[in-house]
Amino acid sequence: MIIAVARAKKDAKALKHSLNCEVLSLGGIRSLEDFDFSIFKNKIPIFFFGRDEVDLAIEAEKMIEEITPIYQIVVLSKKAVRNTRMEEIREKFEIAKAKIRLGVKFEDFFVFSPKNEFGIEIHPDYDSYFIIGDDFIKNMRKIGVDVEEGNLVIRKLYNEENIYVPELKAIVSKRIGEEVCIKCLSNVKPRKLSIDKTVEKNVDFLKVIENVSIKFIREHANNVGVPFSGGKDSLACLILAKKALGDVKAIYIRTNYDMPYTDEYVECVCEKLGVNLIVENVNLDVKKYGMPTHKNRWCTKLKIEALERVVKSEGIDTLVVGDREAESRVRRERPVVFERVVKEIFPIKYWSGAMVQLYVIMNGFNLHPLYYKGFYRLGCTICPSLSEWEKTLLNWL
Repeated sequence: MIIAVARAKKDAKALKHSLNCEVLSLGGIRSLEDFDFSIFKNKIPIFFFGRDEVDLAIEAEKMIEEITPIYQIVVLSKKAVRNTRMEEIREKFEIAKAKIRLGVKFEDFFVFSPKNEFGIEIHPDYDSYFIIGDDFIKNMRKIGVDVEEGNLVIRKLYNEENIYVPELKAIVSKRIGEEVCIKCLSNVKPRKLSIDKTVEKNVDFLKVIENVSIKFIREHANNVGVPFSGGKDSLACLILAKKALGDVKAIYIRTNYDMPYTDEYVECVCEKLGVNLIVENVNLDVKKYGMPTHKNRWCTKLKIEALERVVKSEGIDTLVVGDREAESRVRRERPVVFERVVKEIFPIKYWSGAMVQLYVIMNGFNLHPLYYKGFYRLGCTICPSLSEWEKTLLNWL
């Protein structure tokens, strides 16, 4: 999906040594007028230039923004890419990918933008999502933070969240094992930003990133299963796989500690989408194994074993998985095609949570009910990654 682009072959060779992605050389040309930028239509290009190639970088940006709204331009500190240390190339690459998912501008609504005119802090470990749902708004007000629909949340390290309304309204810590803490709160009055209008403003961007992901699925998938937990990421993958291939199977690993509403939600979505739903039950025996911990995730092992059983019995060759780079360093370091249970591919690897939310809604689906209460992610009710905020939300149901 992502393609790293350099001007000359030697520069492209330096990128190939440094990065784990597709690489292209522009053939050493000094002007881009004759280059066919349409080849990037179903890719996410990141252009690398040396400090002596700034004019070329400016020219490249003018031309690529006519083709796609999803790109990045990187100017390195050395005269040419080939002279730059691997560490700098890799660092700039990670920042460029983060800017693709985090960059926004504000034009009455938040709009995804490669130039990040709004000035969001860019970091490889950050994610974004929108506040959606009356109950989410009410629950935030219960802890003293006044928000409205369509306000943007930038999720930083250790579950610290910056809330933009569109100005910065609050910094809220939802750290695992600690009570919710409001670190900063302003008197700014929040604006209601219709989520339907936000989708409408971002339709062109969403359709481009959809096309990139669909092309990727068609290139790498055969006899597909989609692990579907009811979460937004796996739903986005299910929608994409259905559009890309038509015939796909949703795999729901159901446990005795699933979140409320999940069973009914999964069935409803699969029926509406017209996909075959395979349910495999797993009993998480807490009396036998004890409560799961970060060091002992025996529950995950049982779920993977259940998934392996389904893959084997159904003859599935490819799993389309909803892992995203913003979720963890481990997921960021995995390649887009990965061999584990069977071949796994990650078509939304470079998406933000906000992109996933809008994409699901654009396709006529509601999110899982718990997202409308204030959840950022879904797991089991005994998950060691469950924050005190999420436990509180469960108690408020």
